[in-house]
Amino acid sequence: MTKLRIYIFAFIVLIFSFSEAMANNPDGGYDVNTRCREAWILLMDMDIDGARDLLAQEINENPKNYYAYYLDQTCEAYAMFINSDPDDYERFLDNFEDRRDIMDGHDENSPYYLACYSEMLIQAGLFNILEGDQFSGLRKMYSAYKKVYQNLDKYPDFSMSRKLDGFFNVAIGNLPPFVKSAASVFGVTGDIDGGFKILNENYEDQKDIPGINSEAALFVILTAKINKTPERVYPFVHSLDSSIASTYIHQYFRANVAYRTGHNEEALAVIDQMDTEKNEYTILTSDYLTGKVLMRKLDSNAVFYLNHYLVNHKKEEYYKEIQYYIALYHLFNDDKAAYANHADLVMENGKEMQERDREALYDVSLDYPPSVPLIKAKLLLAGGYIDNANDQLNLVDTSQVIFNGQKIEYILLKAGIAGAQDSTDNAISLYQQVLKLGEDEDYYLASEAALRLGQIYARKGMNEKASYYFKKCIKLYNSDYYEYIEDNARKGLQNM
Repeated sequence: MTKLRIYIFAFIVLIFSFSEAMANNPDGGYDVNTRCREAWILLMDMDIDGARDLLAQEINENPKNYYAYYLDQTCEAYAMFINSDPDDYERFLDNFEDRRDIMDGHDENSPYYLACYSEMLIQAGLFNILEGDQFSGLRKMYSAYKKVYQNLDKYPDFSMSRKLDGFFNVAIGNLPPFVKSAASVFGVTGDIDGGFKILNENYEDQKDIPGINSEAALFVILTAKINKTPERVYPFVHSLDSSIASTYIHQYFRANVAYRTGHNEEALAVIDQMDTEKNEYTILTSDYLTGKVLMRKLDSNAVFYLNHYLVNHKKEEYYKEIQYYIALYHLFNDDKAAYANHADLVMENGKEMQERDREALYDVSLDYPPSVPLIKAKLLLAGGYIDNANDQLNLVDTSQVIFNGQKIEYILLKAGIAGAQDSTDNAISLYQQVLKLGEDEDYYLASEAALRLGQIYARKGMNEKASYYFKKCIKLYNSDYYEYIEDNARKGLQNM
């Protein structure tokens, strides 16, 4: 299992750990009382410190309410994911052991016992992996997986475990085939469609329950994120009741979904509504997203947010991605020396665990020099600024382009613009040119062109041609390329 896939598998479970059942357990030690519910609501609004203050009061007054310990770790884990360093990691693991010492063996007949235990294991396992202790991390996650299904055998309708069941199905379904095959030997299997069905049913069952509905909706959104199908939840995020949509975390992900589906102006409008200065967590998350959204608009203010993020962020994740954007800012301002310096930082520093970081590393490692019009057109096209992207390509004198990579990228971008303008026949012709020119070159360009052709023919209902191009995409794919290319081609084949 590659580091990145392990990270993806673990990361989404962490984010999905906003779990709660629909009713309290008054006879045992897991009491989802009013104070715990209020803590959930604060957490969903990214007031992590406020949520933990409430939980500290609960633990002080009701030290045998084991649900409060689980929820406190969830708050700590979410804070850790946003911003942490190795000292925070060691403290988190110590706290995990202390909490389990308190909780282990108590009220084992409660459906909450194994459900809370499994999520706490997943959280600890994630941070094991992020800090390099993969063996310990995977062992914890496998243990968590078994506990989820052990609990479902006892309590098949228990909401907290059903949500993890839905998640596990989608997450495992997104692992590479050879990893899924190896995992199946241990009884670990996944069903993407089945997982989505479970999570959507869970949301429908709880959408009228204040607080719980926000968390159930978050499951749906983040499952689509791990599945690399943000377009799947674009209508969903706009259908949510205002009591859900107004929380910080749902505003953030509504902007994120808009950003990832080419609705850049909408993403900016949502960010403008957010209380981004609420605390350190909202500042960091909004700096990160705002900087990226502004880059797609070629807005020079992006560098302010990106630099502010780097100054205040303790973690190494996303370092390469942000440094790459800052490098592009300098390139756009004709400061090639500053571009080279920041490109070197991308090469030399940070981690390669996050997909965005790996993409940045790929981009600065290309064997042809960066072309400002091509990079600007790529950013604008991704943001939905189709006419502006075309204007950038019109600045390119193709007779003066001497690098094959740049020639092929120019045609790929032309094809993307044609597709966005519903000029399907023109897009097909251009993508086929990319394949002809690029299939013997070691770039992502031909592999992506094959993916786009497969998607076009799939939409037309021409499954034989779609299958041909999806398979060609996978054959041309190299593990150093953008991962969404192979992932989407495999999903396309599965849907044939």
